[in-house]
Amino acid sequence: MANDIGTLFDAFRDGQISRRALVKRLAALGLSASAIATLVAAPGRGAAQSAETPAAGATASAGGDGLLRAPESEPKRGGMLRTAFTVATTSYDIWQGGTPYVLTHMYNGLIRLNPLDGLHTIIPDLAERWEISADGLVYTFYLRSGVLFHDGTPFTSADVVATYSRTIAPPQGIISIMQPFFRAVDRVEAPDASTATFTLREPQADLLQALAAPFNAIYPKHVLDANNQDLRTAVPPGTGPFTFGEYRDAERWVLNKNPNYWNPELPYLDGLELIHVAAWSDRGTAVLTGQADLSWNVSQETFEQAQSGGDVTAKEVPSNGCYTVHINTTKEPFNDPRVRRAMFLAISRPNLKQAFRTQESIAVSRWVSHASPLAMPPDQIAALPGYREDKTEDLVTAKQLMAEAGYPDGFSGFELLSASVPPHAEIMAPAIQDQLKQALNIDVQIRVTERAQLIEEETGGAFDLILDTPTITISDFSSVGNLYFRTGAAQNFGKYSNPQFDELLHAVDLELDPEKRATTLRQIEDLLDQDPPWLLIGWTNHLPMWQSALKGLNLEARTESVWGRLDTGWLDR
Repeated sequence: MANDIGTLFDAFRDGQISRRALVKRLAALGLSASAIATLVAAPGRGAAQSAETPAAGATASAGGDGLLRAPESEPKRGGMLRTAFTVATTSYDIWQGGTPYVLTHMYNGLIRLNPLDGLHTIIPDLAERWEISADGLVYTFYLRSGVLFHDGTPFTSADVVATYSRTIAPPQGIISIMQPFFRAVDRVEAPDASTATFTLREPQADLLQALAAPFNAIYPKHVLDANNQDLRTAVPPGTGPFTFGEYRDAERWVLNKNPNYWNPELPYLDGLELIHVAAWSDRGTAVLTGQADLSWNVSQETFEQAQSGGDVTAKEVPSNGCYTVHINTTKEPFNDPRVRRAMFLAISRPNLKQAFRTQESIAVSRWVSHASPLAMPPDQIAALPGYREDKTEDLVTAKQLMAEAGYPDGFSGFELLSASVPPHAEIMAPAIQDQLKQALNIDVQIRVTERAQLIEEETGGAFDLILDTPTITISDFSSVGNLYFRTGAAQNFGKYSNPQFDELLHAVDLELDPEKRATTLRQIEDLLDQDPPWLLIGWTNHLPMWQSALKGLNLEARTESVWGRLDTGWLDR
């Protein structure tokens, strides 16, 4: 099939077939929609890189010079863009647990999601173009010239090698939480100062999507070397549109315009003020009252207020975050799949969704995010055991499983840890506690801690149950499964291990045909329902809200929530 793809791109490059014909023929070869979008945006035979036609009336994502710019014809320059969401971080190193949606504004990756067409395509960033070998094992990136880090050091391929080699094969003492996204990469090399190559052990269907995610921050090699590869305690210089100004813990970040940014068109803004606002209702209020220009996610009640019109716009979009309870599968009785299955059946997801309705929207969803085109339809999910509204049969089965496991009268003495975010600690955690008690006489005590400390509890491995909201910027289940559920995965905090799951996941990693992938994904979801690593409540919808004066981001076109860079934004004031 690889030779057929190469022949098609040769014909497209030579003008023998149109882009539309190219897309149709790639589909006929069995490629998935996401794979086609990626390939068309980055043809493997060296053709010039371009994005798909932007949605909602936006112009092309880059001009003839290949530089990203706002879609409007005359964007205004100046002003500080103020945001309202949580901005705490336990590290300044994105790759070691730093908060990506805060730090990303100071950095670039090789490629990125296109902010102007609703994040539907992948476009160049520090790489002007790229090629993929016919066998899918070598990715070659051709880098921009004249790019400087914030400390004045020139950017070269050596920085790409240093950044990704540390991630793929972390040295002693370095945490590499993003390693699963690059699981098939064997090595990263620099044939010359302006070229970087990624060589894979086997094809990886979601590699370009991983490289385009906002967490891709390329660090300078000399800074990594000077700090023994560990950048957790000081903000490292980037190449991005904004430079570090100040950070006041649990208060705000101030980022300033980079006067030497390699894209002279950007940024339009003088800077960003990222204000720490933990409560969703307070975030919405901040935008409604003009104290902030943007929040990536507000409360349902303030979202509804924005629907009445005025100078504020809001939209509901699927997110790649979910509500779940991490289960420590190494501890008795949670090491017994029958107990975990019983708990999974006992939870009433419709009731939890209803209890949480004024806070955050939780979709009827299964293990594959509803943001994915391969997700199971919600009406089919709602009829399944564990997901259906009528719990009669589920509870009978759950009690039988508990009896078989040796716990006919339930058990106690365990802890449910929750972040101190009020809706989590005061609504969701008590609701889960009550359902487990009422259904199976499982008595758990709630302990509350700061949200930034949850990761330490999770990585420490001593927990029983943790209510959390894991979020991933990639909806493809290959990324989700390899990050959270595969044996030994970086964020498999509960130490879940199922060889059959690992085998099915690997099959999905390699498969491009959408129908075959969907079939295998249904098998995976059936398996996870029977042997659950989490108590999955459901994937969420986010409610971004912004002042109408905020332009340049084409937020109306987005069909999933990704908290990314704001470099094309400008204020019409």
